[in-house]
Amino acid sequence: MADYLFTYGTLRLNQSQPIIDFLSKSATLVGLAVISKAQLYKNDWYPVLVETNNEYDEVVGDLYELNHESALQIIDEYEGIGIGDMPYEYRRNKVKVKTEQEELETWVYFYNKDLPKGAVLIGSGDFLNP
Repeated sequence: MADYLFTYGTLRLNQSQPIIDFLSKSATLVGLAVISKAQLYKNDWYPVLVETNNEYDEVVGDLYELNHESALQIIDEYEGIGIGDMPYEYRRNKVKVKTEQEELETWVYFYNKDLPKGAVLIGSGDFLNP
C-alpha cells in the first residue's frame, strides 16, 4: 500500500525550500487535495495547520505519493519532529483527503502547540492563494 503526504505550505509545489528538491526526487505529485476539519494560519513566514471539529473548515494542498519509506524520516526532521524538547512543533498523523477522483488516507503535519499569538487565519485555506 502506498504512503501519501499532504503538503499545505512550504512543502507545496514551486516553493523555494531546499527540501522541495528532495521531495521532487522522493515522491510523485498526485495533484491538489482538500483536507476537512482543519484551518490554516500564517505564523510569521510559515503556515500552521490545526484540527477543528467543523467539517466546513477546509485546507487546500498538494498530495504526493512517496516513492520510498525513508522519505518520511527526512521530512520529519525538516518539520522538527524528534528534535529539541517535547512537545515538538509539529506532529504527523494520518487523515483522509479528497482529490478530484477519490478519497485517500495520507500523512499530514499538524501544529502541535498552542496557536501562536499573532498567527493570522488564512480564510481561503490555501497558503499559495490567501
